[in-house]
Amino acid sequence: MRPGSDQQVSDLARRFGEALRAGSSVQSEQVMDEALLAGLSPAAIHALVIEPAMVRIGELWESGAISVADEHLATAISHGVLIRLFDALSIAPERSRQRVLLAAVEGQHHVLGLRMVADVLEGAGFDVMFLGANLPVYALRDFVAEHQPAVTGLGFNVATDVIYLLDALIAIHEVSREPRIMLGGRAVPEILRHAGYPFVSSSLEVLQTVQALLDGSPQALAPSVRSLNPTLTRPTSTHEAGDSDPVAERLAEVVAESSDLAREYIRQTRVFRDLALRDPVTGLGNRRAFDDRMHLHTQAEGEAGALLMIDVDKFKQVNDTHGHDTGDRVLRLVGQAITASIRPQDFAARVGGDEFAAILPLAGLEAAQGIGERIREAIAATADLPVTVSIGAAPLLQEARAALLAADVALYEAKASGRDRVSAVSPNALRDLT
Repeated sequence: MRPGSDQQVSDLARRFGEALRAGSSVQSEQVMDEALLAGLSPAAIHALVIEPAMVRIGELWESGAISVADEHLATAISHGVLIRLFDALSIAPERSRQRVLLAAVEGQHHVLGLRMVADVLEGAGFDVMFLGANLPVYALRDFVAEHQPAVTGLGFNVATDVIYLLDALIAIHEVSREPRIMLGGRAVPEILRHAGYPFVSSSLEVLQTVQALLDGSPQALAPSVRSLNPTLTRPTSTHEAGDSDPVAERLAEVVAESSDLAREYIRQTRVFRDLALRDPVTGLGNRRAFDDRMHLHTQAEGEAGALLMIDVDKFKQVNDTHGHDTGDRVLRLVGQAITASIRPQDFAARVGGDEFAAILPLAGLEAAQGIGERIREAIAATADLPVTVSIGAAPLLQEARAALLAADVALYEAKASGRDRVSAVSPNALRDLT
């Protein structure tokens, strides 16, 4: 059975559901660990493992097969798993952030799916305002009016009180300068799914949906919203249908509050980790980050890959002639050229004063030379950058020190051959090193 196959994913979802039914957080986390080892992204685990299991839990609760306390316990366990997945989500650069507001409308108390969507969007670099469950229409209107989000997402999971969803749509259109709205949740009426508001069925689709909304024009209020609204009667209570357990419901609220607090701690940890592993001049990884990545990739059995060592030619002359401020500017421009030339899966770092490195997973030596040439050409083509670079390419070996020595040998060859070029380690030198 290949990793990540439909059969394996189905089995993981089934076992996660069994863990929820048994009330076992240990078993649920074991399933999540297996999913990560199988190569599933956090968003895929949300959509293909957790969501199907929780949908089944909801069906069992609605049919009376399990109590509301059992349903809340399953939700609490899932929240715990989401915290660990949240830590695995990568944060995109600050410059890519746009504001997305997410809320479950008044009368809606189930927000686990919306929470997963929020985590994926935050991991992709959006500034997410997650307002949670049962948000009154007046509060939604005030938030939209004050913060003017680029996109607003509304959750609607239980088929009661549709009037509040309609009221929420009208309110957003009234106060938003450029309304862009998406809907999600099992109970969104079919007529609204085709009314011009994109419907998000899982966290796997949300990034594409948000980007499409940002690329498109602001929305007009769908005529069906106006036509449906007067036909519905507002309920006298927004309490959710079904049985209730005040103790279980309070514990569920505590779990949600605790999970939000845990996310904040994770965000703060990321800030400190970023400060510890990032070069302050170029914004690339620093030597510590590079060593950590090298250890990770050279310990991976059978993983192909390559390493580039990149040295700025005659950088000392720049510092001596123009000063350190100009030198730092040159280093930043070199770092930007490297970042723009490597692939998304590659990792670049500044490992010394004027020395950079790039780890290229699953790249052969010929491909690494091609990436090195892109870097060299990008630096040569950068206006007002009075330097060139010499680059040494070598395969990632199972021993980090040997890989670094091989790349350094190739870098020395590039320097000795006249600089401003890319050299690959020779087979003879590689044999001597290994």
